[in-house]
Formats: sequence, structure tokens, C-alpha cells
Amino acid sequence: QRAVELGEMKCTGRRLVAYTVCVIFVSYGAAYLIHAQTPTMPFGLGEVVLPLVGTIINQASKSEAPASTEEKQVTQQAWSTPSTPPKPSLSSQGQPPKSEASPPPAPSSPPPAINDTAPEAPAKHAAGKYVKPKSDKPEDNQLTVELVGHYAEDNVVMVTWANNHYHDFVENWVRNVRKCGIANFMVGAMDNELLTQLNDDEVPTFAMQSGMITTDFGWGTANFHKMGRKKIELISLFTEMGFDILVSDVDTAWLQNPLPYMARFPQADVLTSSDHLSSTAVGDGLENPSKAQSAANIGIMLLRHTAKELAKEWVDRLEKDDKIWDQNAFNDLFRLGAGFNQKDEANVFSGYRGKLKIGILPVSTFASGHTYFVQRMFEKVKQEPYVIHATFQFSGTEGKRHRLREALVWSDPPEYYDPAGGLLTFVTDVPEELLKNSGSVEGHFALLNHQLLQVRAALAFAQKLGRTLVMPKLYCGFDRWWAPHSGRIPGSDTELPYLCPMDHVFEVESWVRDEPEAEFGPGIDFREYSFFDNPAVPEAVNASTVEVELVESCDGEKCTQNIGGGAPKETSKVVANTKLTDVDVENLLREHKDAKVVRFSTMVGAFGGFVDDKDMTKFSKRLKKYAAIWCCKNAHPGHIWYDMEFDVIPHTDRHNRFWDKPWTPTTGP
Repeated sequence: QRAVELGEMKCTGRRLVAYTVCVIFVSYGAAYLIHAQTPTMPFGLGEVVLPLVGTIINQASKSEAPASTEEKQVTQQAWSTPSTPPKPSLSSQGQPPKSEASPPPAPSSPPPAINDTAPEAPAKHAAGKYVKPKSDKPEDNQLTVELVGHYAEDNVVMVTWANNHYHDFVENWVRNVRKCGIANFMVGAMDNELLTQLNDDEVPTFAMQSGMITTDFGWGTANFHKMGRKKIELISLFTEMGFDILVSDVDTAWLQNPLPYMARFPQADVLTSSDHLSSTAVGDGLENPSKAQSAANIGIMLLRHTAKELAKEWVDRLEKDDKIWDQNAFNDLFRLGAGFNQKDEANVFSGYRGKLKIGILPVSTFASGHTYFVQRMFEKVKQEPYVIHATFQFSGTEGKRHRLREALVWSDPPEYYDPAGGLLTFVTDVPEELLKNSGSVEGHFALLNHQLLQVRAALAFAQKLGRTLVMPKLYCGFDRWWAPHSGRIPGSDTELPYLCPMDHVFEVESWVRDEPEAEFGPGIDFREYSFFDNPAVPEAVNASTVEVELVESCDGEKCTQNIGGGAPKETSKVVANTKLTDVDVENLLREHKDAKVVRFSTMVGAFGGFVDDKDMTKFSKRLKKYAAIWCCKNAHPGHIWYDMEFDVIPHTDRHNRFWDKPWTPTTGP
């Protein structure tokens, strides 16, 4: 019997060993299959942690059920919560990076399991307060569902992204967004330098680690298209997480919170801005899709999480063809099976093979660079804009920055509004007759050339006096575009003539570029035409003004001083003759160097030239870089270069064409 008992014990022991081995193999196999499904985050964002359905944590309030150890670890990796969260703030000046951040280490163990089923949308709640991450290292700034859920409001999060080259654009974007009372926003940092800056500024951020350049992307370049792909990957990721994402390019200025407006169209899966140049909307409604069929502009768009299939296919298309533009790919997709004429009462129509409902945001209030700056459409429809997008401009990043300054929606440091050396401004002369006759190419150039002479004289005075020139308003007879036209861009509602942005006439980037003084003379700083309308200009600047009235002759003791002499220090109004040389104007105002502003009554015939021919040669070289083109009269080539020395006979233009007769608008080169 003892032997029988021992035999039974051995048999039982074998069964226990076999059972244990089976359990181990089954557990290991299940863990392997689950972990193999863990999604790979695009552009080095790290591991996306999607909780199981029903386990998404509402960070606005404590859950009744205690968090698991794994959930606590995930939350702590995303951001650590101090006892008293710091108040959000944004410095006006960026701080230098603290240190070089190292790339995140490879995970030592498989990430938490995910579920095949898409996560439920997080519970609706207000955006959480700013929570500072543990460090500036990318691994402590990863994008997680919990992090997004903390900053989302009613499941919506507003997102932009940039590299450190655009830090001032990010600052401006954040400042305007916060002015609108928007708290549910995040900024993707495409490099470690910007990540550090944003954490210092207490801006909700996450590390993208794009591996891209940290300088200007350059519109249309390979880096520009690569940046666009990162943007679409980001959109797809947010919608896959279950969030609605309001995409905003960083070259936008938000003037109102758009979310209440967008909430009026809950049936829409996608709401997109448009490059359409005429309004088809009724009141403040959406554009009529049967009429507004220009390209959608993906720089401003809301994609609800219900559009995640479109977002995924969008990414797939871009991965298959590295030459396709991200915006073109979206336009191709949403137009598949689109029923532009099959719309509801709110102008929401079906698109993307009939799977989604789409709306086109009003072009008057979700404004492009043309509908805002050129057409000023918001004034015509009597609607306050929600946002300005600095598109349809011709001077790169500097042109965008200047456009936003012209619109008074860009904030600069205090010294910008009180520059060393003071300011120079003048009353511009724009004859009504030139405006009336500006409806042809020749008439347009006659109007602009009259203004160019005044700007040239003001630049000469500003250079000699060491003052910053405040640009005048410029008026154009013909619009500027990239193709031939007859004054108006086809399909636009532009009223001619119009107040034209500086980049329609000048190469703004050339104005800000440092040039060798020995070759080009002293640099000349400048400000936008709306400068004195900016409330940031100190009252002390406006109060310290010397008026200079220029007259054709000082006969009858009209002038406050002898010709070539200096104006008395105690006078705040100077009367002097026109045709002042550079030396004359320097002598005239030598006792008024401390005045913050010098305002001339006119620049027509004001400048009499440089006393030293060498100074004239340097100034001429500088001028040749300043003027831009008008486009276009006809094709190949159809553009015509402005010439700031058109009245000088003879002269050589910037392209070494020799003019020994009166200048005429000539296409090319």
C-alpha cells in the first residue's frame, strides 16, 4: 500500500509540473501576442499608451476606483503633479535652452497591453491647469492619452507645432490663444531646444523629436513637405486616441474662441478652412459647398475623432508618395464621392466616399492672408474674424511676421516700440488722379512709382539720422498673384485700388537682412504702417514729437532757420525747404536728436541727394535689393520688377539692365 501511495504522489507531482509548464507557456504566448500589437508612435513620440475601454481617467476629478500601479506609473511618466500647480505664463523673450536633451532610452520591458477596440472618448470636462513635467528630457514629455485628456475640453484639443526657429511665432500664437480664453491647447515641440523653451514658458507641450532641421522650413522645400507629413501623423494620432483635434498652423493669430461656433455643427466630422476668395456664406454660416469649391486649406481645420479613418488613409497616401503635398492629398480624399449639392440646411455635405460629413468654414472670418489683408472681407460682411492665417504672401517668414504686425496681432518686446535713435515718419501723398487711373498695368506702376519716390527719400533721411522708418500705407491698382490676371485674382471679390501689404511691393526679407556697411552703407530699421495705432507704443514716445514742415522756398522768412542751418532746440515745429541733402537734414535736426519721433509733412521732392558720391553708390546698392515684383501680365515671363531708381537717367537696375531713356514697365528677367 505504501508503494501505491508513493506511486499516486509521483503521478500527482507530474501533473502539477505539467500544469505549471502549460500555464507558463500560455501566459508567455498571450503576452507576446498582445505586446506585438503595441502601436509604433510616429516621428519618435515614444510609446502611445491607450487604456482599455472604460479605463480612461478623467483628470479633472478623481475616479471612485483607485488607480492601478501601472496606471499611476503611466501618469507619472507623462507629467508629475506638484502640490500647487504654477500659474500659466508666457515670457516675452525666449530663454536659452538649459541643456542638450538626450533621446529617450529604449524600453526595458514591453509597454502595457492595449485593446483592439478603439478607446471610448474621454468624459467631457474643462481643460486642466498647466502641470509641469518632471524634466525637459523628451522621455518626460511624451504624448499620452492621459496628458491630452488633461488639457482637452469637451474632448477637443487645439494643437500647433513648430521647431525652435519659430519660437517667436509660438509665443505669439499662445499669447493670442490665451487672450481668447482658450485653455485646451497644446504645442508640439519638433526639437529639444523648443521643448525646453516651452517648459520654461509653462506652455502645455509634448516632444515630437522629429529629427528635422531647426531652421526655417522654407515653403515648398523638401523640409517643408517633411514637416507637413509630421503634421498629418499627429492628426491621425489624436483622432486614433479618440480626441477631436482643432489643427492650427503656427502662422495664425486667433482673435476669438472658435469652439462655440464649431459646436453649432455637431453633425460635421470635418470643418476646414478654404482658399476660396469670395464669400458664399449667408450671415455667419458655413460656405456653400456647391459654389466654394476652391482648395481646402489644412492650416485651420477641426477633425473629430469620427474622421480617424480619413486621417489614417491620409497618412498612408503620404507614406506611399513622398512627392505629394499633404494639402493636395487631403483635398483628393475628402472630394471622393463628395455630394457638394447634397447638403443640409447648414451647408454640411457628405464626402470621403459618403462616409463623412464636411463643412467649409466661412472665408471672411476664418480668414486667409488674402481675404483679410487684401479684401478686408470681414468689414464687408460686418463679422468679427475668428482667426487670421498669414497665407497669400510673398516674403517668406519675415513677410508673415510683418503681416501680423500690420494687423496689430503680433507682440514684440518693449524696445521694439521705443527704438534707439528714435523714429521717422511722414505724411504720404497719394493723388486721387493716380488712384482713378490705376486700372491698367501702366496706371498701377504710375501709382506705385509715385509712392516709391517718397519711400526712397524717407529711407535716405532715416539712414542719415540713424532713425527707424515707419512705413506709410501703400496703395496698389492691381493685385499680386502667381499667374497672369487682369487686376483681380480670378474668382476674388477684391475692390480696386486697395491698401496693399508691404510684401506686395517690397522684399521684406531683404529689408531685415544684415548687409556689410562698407558696401551698402548703414542699415535702416523700419516699422509697419500701423505702428502708431499699437497700444504698446509708450505715451512718452508719442509725446516726444518734432514736426518738420517742408516748403518749396524759404522766401519771406518762412523757415525757422537759415538754409543749411540747425533748427532751434526749443521749437517743436520746424519749417525748412525741400530738396534737402543728407548733410542738410543732419544739420537741420542736430539739436533734436533726443526727440523720439520726427514727422515730416511730405516726402515729395524732399531729398536733394547725397553730398558724397560714395554714400550715394552704397545707398543705391541697398535700394536695388529692396523692391519686389508685380505678377503677372502674361506668362513666361510675365512679372515686372519695381525699380526704386526708375526716374534716374541713366541707371542700371538690379539685373544689370542699362536704362538710358525713361523707364517703362518691362517683363522679366
